[in-house]
Amino acid sequence: MNGASDSPSRFVFGLAGPSLSAEESALLVALRPLGILLSKQNLQTSSQAASLLEALRGLYSPPPLLFVSQEGGTEDPVGPLLGTPCASAAACAAAGTDRVHENAYLMGRAARLLGFDADLAPVLDLAQPGTGAVILEGRSFGFHAEDVVLSGMMFLHGLARAGLATAVKHFPGLGRAGKDTRVARPVVDAHDVDLMVTDVAPFAKLARGADGVVVGHGAYPGFTGDDTPATLSPKLLGILRGSVRFEGVAFADDLAKGALDGSLPERAERAARAGCDALIVSGARDAWEECAARVAARGADPAREARFAALRRRVADAPRPRFDEAAWRKLAEEAAAFSELLRKPRPRREEMDFGFS
Repeated sequence: MNGASDSPSRFVFGLAGPSLSAEESALLVALRPLGILLSKQNLQTSSQAASLLEALRGLYSPPPLLFVSQEGGTEDPVGPLLGTPCASAAACAAAGTDRVHENAYLMGRAARLLGFDADLAPVLDLAQPGTGAVILEGRSFGFHAEDVVLSGMMFLHGLARAGLATAVKHFPGLGRAGKDTRVARPVVDAHDVDLMVTDVAPFAKLARGADGVVVGHGAYPGFTGDDTPATLSPKLLGILRGSVRFEGVAFADDLAKGALDGSLPERAERAARAGCDALIVSGARDAWEECAARVAARGADPAREARFAALRRRVADAPRPRFDEAAWRKLAEEAAAFSELLRKPRPRREEMDFGFS
């Protein structure tokens, strides 16, 4: 195979279904991607998911990092396996930052028990009225940057406590985006200074506390002067490394999304050239080899390899529980109890609670 390599590639590939096909297995062994992203279509039951993850981990060495995008709400691949949908970022933030932490810790433990290494979460985009508040469908913690920072910090702590690596998204922020990047490219018409003090602010505060940053596909003429998507923009990757001072792994959001033009190999090459470290491709395995060959031709980068090595160390240092049906049932009970807790109004604190008379 043309894309074969002696070292893992920069890609995070997605699988088509709940089992690993012979073709997928052969391609993964040959291309040795940095990681594999599993989604709802890959996860049917807890035992099936744990078995699939174990098989993927044994494909090659060093093993692929196993990613999930577990946010709760509309992005909830693990919730159905627990028997209870996991709460959204918006719902938990409305109930209090302690609930944000509890939700993240619960989801993180579930993902870790299944065998995942990293969660591509949380979302740090602002819920701007009429745009992000609508398009993101509850995936944002709120409208104000300071609220998003506080909830985002609690979410990150919950995942880290559960043993998962993290990646905040979607830099430099999709809160003003009027289109869903899965189907079209939003052009965010705002001045660079305005963006830096609002949309970028949560990333500037929290990115260095995460293992990765997922760069989104929005276009920001205020930064770049044109409609180049952030994933393909050296200017915006420069801001991430410069003003935001992020030193971890920069992930290009799924390159198969409708916001981008050109073939998948062209998109992958441009994202790599712009400065993205890891490149997510959710499907389209017929293009994997050419994607890998195009990007491999750009050569090695010691700084990028050091970032990958740091991510691997972070994952290796975290305890890895072995899947157990009894432990899963206990988590399912916790998920049901937490869902019920969220539905109840919080007790009102009276003045006497604070010692006032």
